[in-house]
Amino acid sequence: MALQFNGTGTGGAPSDKDHYEEYLEGTGAWARSTLNRLTLEQKVSQLFASYAYGVYTSADDPAYKRLVDLVERFQVGGILFFQGDPLSQLLLANELQSHAPLPLLMSQDMESGAGMRLTRTTNFPSAMALGATRNPNLAYAAGYATAREARALGIDQVYAPVADINNNASNPVINVRSFGERPELVSDMVKAFTFGIQDAKVIATAKHFPGHGDTATDSHSDLPVLPFDRARLDSVELVPFRGVRDAGIMSIMMGHLALPQLEPDPRVPATLASGIVTSLLREDMGFKGLIVSDAMRMTSITKHFGTGEAAVRAIEAGIDILVLSQDEYAARAAIIKAVEEGRLTEERIDQSVLRILQSKEWLGLHRERMADPVEARRVVASQEHTTLAETIARASLTLIRNQNQFVPFARPPATIATISLNDTDEPDPGEPFRKQLKQLAVGSRIFERALDRRASEAELNEALYVASLADVVLVPAFLPVRSGSNRIQLFPAYQRFLNALIARRVPVVLVAFGSPYLIQALNAQPQVYVAAYSHSEASQKTTLQALFGQSAFTGKLPITIPGLYPYGYGLETRQIAPRTAFPEEVGMSGPTIASVDSLIRAAIADHAFPGAAVAIGRDQELVKLEGYGYFTYDSDQPVTPASLFDLASVTKVIVTTTAAMKLYEQGKLDLDAPVTRYLPQFGNNGKSGITIRHLLTHTSGLIPFRPFHEMGILTRAGVIDDIMHETPVYPIGSEMRYSDFNMITLALVIERITGEEFGAYVQRTVLLPLGMTHTGFRPSGVGRDLTIVPTEIDNTFRKRLVQGEVHDETAYILGGTAGHAGLFSSAEDLSRFAFMMMNEGEVNGAPFLKPETIRLFTTAVDPEHHSRALGWDTRSPTGYSSAGTLFGPRSFGHTGFTGTSIWIDPDARLFVILLANRVYPTRENTKHARVRADLADIAYRAMTGPPQPIIPTITHE
Repeated sequence: MALQFNGTGTGGAPSDKDHYEEYLEGTGAWARSTLNRLTLEQKVSQLFASYAYGVYTSADDPAYKRLVDLVERFQVGGILFFQGDPLSQLLLANELQSHAPLPLLMSQDMESGAGMRLTRTTNFPSAMALGATRNPNLAYAAGYATAREARALGIDQVYAPVADINNNASNPVINVRSFGERPELVSDMVKAFTFGIQDAKVIATAKHFPGHGDTATDSHSDLPVLPFDRARLDSVELVPFRGVRDAGIMSIMMGHLALPQLEPDPRVPATLASGIVTSLLREDMGFKGLIVSDAMRMTSITKHFGTGEAAVRAIEAGIDILVLSQDEYAARAAIIKAVEEGRLTEERIDQSVLRILQSKEWLGLHRERMADPVEARRVVASQEHTTLAETIARASLTLIRNQNQFVPFARPPATIATISLNDTDEPDPGEPFRKQLKQLAVGSRIFERALDRRASEAELNEALYVASLADVVLVPAFLPVRSGSNRIQLFPAYQRFLNALIARRVPVVLVAFGSPYLIQALNAQPQVYVAAYSHSEASQKTTLQALFGQSAFTGKLPITIPGLYPYGYGLETRQIAPRTAFPEEVGMSGPTIASVDSLIRAAIADHAFPGAAVAIGRDQELVKLEGYGYFTYDSDQPVTPASLFDLASVTKVIVTTTAAMKLYEQGKLDLDAPVTRYLPQFGNNGKSGITIRHLLTHTSGLIPFRPFHEMGILTRAGVIDDIMHETPVYPIGSEMRYSDFNMITLALVIERITGEEFGAYVQRTVLLPLGMTHTGFRPSGVGRDLTIVPTEIDNTFRKRLVQGEVHDETAYILGGTAGHAGLFSSAEDLSRFAFMMMNEGEVNGAPFLKPETIRLFTTAVDPEHHSRALGWDTRSPTGYSSAGTLFGPRSFGHTGFTGTSIWIDPDARLFVILLANRVYPTRENTKHARVRADLADIAYRAMTGPPQPIIPTITHE
């Protein structure tokens, strides 16, 4: 769908299209008939939303008894859930609904998704993170996904989005809960978020009217004062609320805020002021939906008013739903008394109750009020929602400082210290960070220290010492917004620690997993500063991916960091390495990709091979990277994506052809030059007409191989001498016959040109620049390496299990290093190679090969007669192909005798790697061939669209 979001964020009169009326169209009959049969007491009870925790409680637990009493005897109108776990909340919500005479309106704070309150649900990055993306479509998608999970868990009303404008850096309660500091940005994002929630059939609630952003006081602990006149409110604070009004939002929450220019009594917050609730919001702004109070038990209310008086004043002011009264029975009695005494009219009560009932009718609660556990399991924390959370997090990351382009890391630092600063109420918020770091910094030495507010001076000093041992210090700082704390500054001990750390000139990467303002407290700047705005798992994971070059930094500050960085600031980087991703992120089907598991496991069960590793990538992402089975059929050592396999003939393209491409670009290798230009001795016996191009296309006239180990030729010199004296067996260039001799010879040519041993040259010029740190040749006869996947039980030549030494006998005689075989690598490392080939030759942000060189070497040279390119093979247009039946005509790849293969489709931006040891225990097994083709077909069929994130777009105008 094309983006059709036309919100300007400028406020103004209500739009001609009334989305609120559109939402409520067809409702009202049930609400009116229900209202007509309620007593005054029952009506007043509908005005209350009481609290509950979504956790298990026994039937005789006082908390449970209280809820049952409120639902059955008091007949409360709604329940506001606090923390809990998904299943317990769902079951409790259903049970309470079953006890209620009228359907309950279930609500919950879900500003950052269900994960804000519930374990094991989707926790989206904060609103400020969404603001940093500048993408209303992501806000819409987050709202929609949040509402889907909410409804699946029995929640009908979400207390979100936050429409406050955080234009006060000292605000201790809003901060990252706001989309930003500019009215236009906040308005566009809250409108999009609202559309998302209500399109998923859940009530959105914008808060905290008329705006809680420009204050340094937390209304949980005192009454904030907004000293602004109406003109200022119209131009700033009210802009987002006009935006959500135009979006048809069904609910707005009042903030406990003092506005002396609108309400002269300094004790009276906006919640209790009719001039603000009714005159401003209901009449001037034309809002027709539910008006909800903030918690009535907050200090900003209770400081001056008792429970009953506060409730009466709120209803007088125009509030529809009283949230979290200190005593529902006392508050109800006070309201009924006010009606009896004429202070309130029953008509006024009816107005609010009708809105509440009509909202319940719109939700369909009069027909079905129970949540479905089966639907909840399908929706909550689904891969789709996890993907979306990571997409938002990735797009939000804001690189604020990057001295000397320190990040992204081209290679993992040798030694890393990670020192987390925990200012949360959680025992270990940084666990996802450490887990992801270990996955990305394989081979690095990592020192970990976790500091919290109880850290002693000795612990802080010890952390400084640990930092001095590292090449880089990663400092994830967890500084969230905590209601009621009245503090958002960095903990003083942490300020001292960071100042001391930076003063030592250690390369410091500071990440703000929460308030982006924390850098204000430092005397000096760290080498790198990143604002992630949230400590959600998605934010922690994607931050490290960006630092290690697996994604780009693109976010822009949605706020100003006073005295340091302006609104809109943000440095950008490029992705320089592949990253693991969900298939849906790149237009692929997750279930289809998941069917790879069945294919490979069935092949293992059929003894096609005992173990395998698979990598499937699209564009710049890896959608499948997994190991299967074990090293052998009777081994207990599992294969992983990092397991090393003997690549056999895949060696020909990964290093030999790639080295030739590099030398060709440098003008040192002429494709049409005779081989004898570089190796004069090669011209014996009619081979003087063979060119480098003939070697690469396997049209040299040479035979495929000779069994030197059976011929008694057991030295490197003997093998090379035999090849130099080979005689072509068919006319040079007349046809294609695949031959190991071609690539053995090409490796010798490369040695002659470079003056280096072939293995050392490709290690220096190919493998290290590509970050393939675990790939290389292995010397013959060094003994078994039990960490490498074995190949064959050799009963004829070496008389042992071949493990950690090359399987190919000729490569073994050549010392383990040869142009045709001998390379060992993993699915992880080969993914980096495939990434470079699909990324037009770029790696680590720098050119490695020219795009035109890649096209030259991967294009079939004579497609009418054979499928060979230069070094590479291409998909056969007829008959069997190891690339399956669906890969495109420009696809290129190669296979290896041991059971390895790599295929790349540049048009589909797709690659498939299969590493297997099909020669165990014997090379007679050929069952792997069909698996290669089937794997390629599965990967191709999984594509559902272009290789870009598929995000629901806003279709409202």
